[in-house]
Parts: sequence; C-alpha cells; structure tokens
Amino acid sequence: MKQLRNYTEEAVKIYLDRWYKEADVCQCDGCRLDVMAIMMNNLKSKYVVTDTGALYAQMDDFDPQNRIDFMTEMMQAVQLVKQRPRHEDRPLP
Repeated sequence: MKQLRNYTEEAVKIYLDRWYKEADVCQCDGCRLDVMAIMMNNLKSKYVVTDTGALYAQMDDFDPQNRIDFMTEMMQAVQLVKQRPRHEDRPLP
C-alpha cells in the first residue's frame, strides 16, 4: 500500500541527527521537538508517494542552497527555543 510521506520531515530528522548535538541549546526531547516543529513550519513541504518521487526529493540534498536553508532555519529555531524553552517540568507561559 502506498503512503503519503513528507520528505522535508524526514530530511529535518536526519539533519538534526547530524547537527543538533553541536547546537548551543537544551538537548531534551521537548526542546528538540520544538526546534523541529519551527523548522518544519518554515521550510517548504515536499510530499511524495512513490519511491521515484522520494529519489527526486533526495536530489535536493545535493543543492548547496538547500543545505544553507536547513542550517539557517535550524539556527533561527535554536535561538527561539533558547529564548523560551518549554520543558516538561516548567509550566507554559
């Protein structure tokens, strides 16, 4: 059965696996998910259904501008989360 996939979400997860530990931000799951959510809201979604579609989407990984966009979005998201972290033990504002 075919599935609808958001390739951008998969790419963000991979990107964060590579670079998030080096970011100057809390490493808890809540902060990581907040960074991911902010990135996902600011990056263009790429939905695919077929393996061929996924291959075309993966080709964008080789575009230097795409890497710059991901790094820029991650740095901006990290700054937002650093300013207002939402940990499980802290009530929301």
